[in-house]
Amino acid sequence: MAEHDSSEAPLMLSVSGARGIVGKSMTPEVAHRLATIWGQHVASAQPSPLMILARDSRPSGPELSEAAAQGLCDAGCRVMSLGIAATPTVGVM
Repeated sequence: MAEHDSSEAPLMLSVSGARGIVGKSMTPEVAHRLATIWGQHVASAQPSPLMILARDSRPSGPELSEAAAQGLCDAGCRVMSLGIAATPTVGVM
């Protein structure tokens, strides 16, 4: 993972997700790593869980979503990708 100056590009983790500056604190590598960690946590309680993945319409979405999906799969999860979807839709799924 590339080093970055966190004072210029903070990575924020909260209940609403991970937020960062694309190409600096939020990269495909970071998305993959976070998804793998989360997937391992969920898979430790339930083998082969189905994870729902969606994204917003920003240009960085496809690349970051693909990296996250791969991380979840690497952790032993099954992934259903909704593509571009609103947060309430993802919650219903």
